[in-house]
Amino acid sequence: MKLLGTLAAAVQRRLLWIMLLAYVLAAARPGPGQALRGVTLARFDGAAFPLQAGLLALMVFNAGLTARSEALPALLRHPRALLVGIASNALLPTLLLGVGALAADGWHNVHEAQSLLVGLALVGAMPVAAGATVFAQGSEGNATLTLGLVVGSTLLSPLTIPLGLHLGGFLASGPYAADLHAVAEHACSAFAVLAVVLPCAAGLLTGRLLGARLGPVLPLVRAAGLAVVVLLSYTNACGALRQVVERPDPDYLVLVVVAAAAMCGGSFLSGWVLAGRLGVPRADAIALTYASGMNNSSAGAVVAATRLPGNPAVLLPILAYSLLQKVLASSVGALVRNAPFGDEGSAGSTAVPTAPKEPLGFRRL
Repeated sequence: MKLLGTLAAAVQRRLLWIMLLAYVLAAARPGPGQALRGVTLARFDGAAFPLQAGLLALMVFNAGLTARSEALPALLRHPRALLVGIASNALLPTLLLGVGALAADGWHNVHEAQSLLVGLALVGAMPVAAGATVFAQGSEGNATLTLGLVVGSTLLSPLTIPLGLHLGGFLASGPYAADLHAVAEHACSAFAVLAVVLPCAAGLLTGRLLGARLGPVLPLVRAAGLAVVVLLSYTNACGALRQVVERPDPDYLVLVVVAAAAMCGGSFLSGWVLAGRLGVPRADAIALTYASGMNNSSAGAVVAATRLPGNPAVLLPILAYSLLQKVLASSVGALVRNAPFGDEGSAGSTAVPTAPKEPLGFRRL
């Protein structure tokens, strides 16, 4: 177990590079991934529950299992920052997407512009990524608030995901708008419950029931979680990246990277500015910044791959966003930690002045 824990820690430190290698493998050898994408685990009311959704459920369950949920009740005494963070995660991407829709209106290829909007709408509608807890703790953010934002946005995802997709549908046009509205109405509520909400709740409950007995097997849990993340990244990328290699389109790739970076960077910046306007302490502001900028891109990729398989171009902005938000999260930490901020002793905060020695978010070994 000790060796496994050391190996998992090494993989965690290099996860961004490993994900890049998974993308390269998906472009070079997509066959195994495409075969896995064709596996259906179950059917509910005629809707398929594919292997990718099962992998996502395992990833979310793992996050809930390793969460320090005993800290969450403290947020209920002063819920303002929690409610604002969940609302900003649900609504800010749509506002930024509206700006992007205006900018993309003059793009020479309507299919590319609309596919980009659909992809960014899918990732923007997803709840806060569990990885936000790690980045926020490393930047002296409020670990309890960050965990609450992850759990709260996840549990509300059956409402917020369809809302975000419907709002995105109003910004898109033609069949692309119809696709977003159809996914929001017919697929995403069941998807959010089965692949996100129930696994998260089951993980939180299991973690609380096991308590300290979970400690000895945490290295195995963490290693399994990382394996699922990498496998999910590979299967999500298969198909879309193969087309990039076989039929390269440099101008669309540049558009995707620029748009994903602008939306992701704008989300981080909007969260920081919003926190400043609210007058919350620095630790709360850092938590709100990461919650605004980091979305569960894996869930968005699963929805795109399973519900919109006929348009692989939709996956490209999601994959780009997934990588860019990790790069930006690493850079934003130094900026927000050293940036001047208002009164850090505001009443009613759940913040702590520095990051706790033992993280209150997801357990790290």
